[in-house]
Amino acid sequence: MTKNILTILLISTLLLSSCQQTTKQETKNNENILPIKASETNLLIGSWVEPNPINVNEVQGIKINEDGTLKSINMSTLVYKKWWKENDKLALVSESIGNGLTIIDTTKFEIIKLNHKELEIKNKDYTMKYKRQ
Repeated sequence: MTKNILTILLISTLLLSSCQQTTKQETKNNENILPIKASETNLLIGSWVEPNPINVNEVQGIKINEDGTLKSINMSTLVYKKWWKENDKLALVSESIGNGLTIIDTTKFEIIKLNHKELEIKNKDYTMKYKRQ
């Protein structure tokens, strides 16, 4: 019985130490990424676009308004409605109308980069890189 407890403790210690190393490594890789300050929220206001993956001659994106509303740019099947900022996250409410069904979704994106020219946001494995229009 004591041998089983020691084995479980050893495995638990190894697992915890490997998790801590991953966290430290992720922090090291992202050390230049800082959460934006509340005073930087105004940087979000404006039109942000990316190349349209279907037509390279066009752009698509979002227009973030100061009043909390949000508009789609050149995306007729994904209609953005409103936005807000929570710490280092940007919440976007959208309505998908492309497949005959109407689906309203709120997605919270981590703000990876924000300055006067660029906005990069990420949700899980999906990253959007916008340029100010």
